[in-house]
Amino acid sequence: MDGFRQQELNIIDPSFPDTGTIGIVPPVNRYLLGSEYHAPQTTRISAGIDQGLAKVIRVAATYSYQRGSELSRGLNLNIPVNGLRPNPAFGNIAEVVSDAASRQHQLHVDANVNPGALLPAFNGPRISWKRTTVFLNYTLASLRNNMDGPFSIPATGDLAAEWGFAPTDVRHRLNAAFNNQVIRNVLVSLNVNANTAGAYTLLTGRDDNGDGVFNDRPAGVGRDTLRAGGQTTVNLMVGYQFAIGRNATPLPPGIGVFGGGGAAQVRTFDQGSARYRLMVFVQAQNLTNQANYLGYSGTLTSPFFGRPTTVSGMRKIDLGIGLNF
Repeated sequence: MDGFRQQELNIIDPSFPDTGTIGIVPPVNRYLLGSEYHAPQTTRISAGIDQGLAKVIRVAATYSYQRGSELSRGLNLNIPVNGLRPNPAFGNIAEVVSDAASRQHQLHVDANVNPGALLPAFNGPRISWKRTTVFLNYTLASLRNNMDGPFSIPATGDLAAEWGFAPTDVRHRLNAAFNNQVIRNVLVSLNVNANTAGAYTLLTGRDDNGDGVFNDRPAGVGRDTLRAGGQTTVNLMVGYQFAIGRNATPLPPGIGVFGGGGAAQVRTFDQGSARYRLMVFVQAQNLTNQANYLGYSGTLTSPFFGRPTTVSGMRKIDLGIGLNF
């Protein structure tokens, strides 16, 4: 947006819903790509361990440190001085510069329990507890930076004062999956996803420094010091498979790759002798109808301050039929 072919205007306190006449047209904003712009750089160091336990359990853990440098952020070249802009023909002139940074620490742990059977199973005993698999994934992470995007102008203009949690910083994430076919032809899959809250920023709701950007924070308050609500989702699928007809010639053993907790395992499995397989299933997303709130407002002057403005993942139930041949 160069301020000529495409223009952006700042209208302070417009009427709503009809803005009426603008009157005196305020100076337009301009966005530039700095001459010293560089592509962002990422340096990553990681170490991990993968260990099998008691033949049916596998555990893996990985720690990683990631350093981002020369990240893009906006630099205002036309900051008002004593209420007057150096270039009165424009409002803000935001130049993309490459001097921001980020730091991330992450510990990721995987575990799976597999007594020996790959799912789905088409032959074998009617009931077998070996036809069960359990996956667990847990992530502990911390992500900090001093930017919110390539054209985002820092509220203070001082990168040191902008250092804080990133909006995408989520401290804990957990995923658990339980799949079983204890009763042959009956497939049950349960999945649980949970994570703690992301970060958002406390804002005054006013343009305290007169630069036309409403990202000002109260004195002494850093970026992303508030936390939204955590989220939890439980999904369930139950299906029954009917075997129809028989193949004229037996099928060779199938090959399955079993992963999820470190090194993958390759195993063979019986593909069965049925010519067709009909699966009838019911699937529930967000089985408990947990309200996962989003869009928290950190603006002090907003009636929605500290409250979510949207909710996601309402319960959904699907009935379906699948045919394999």
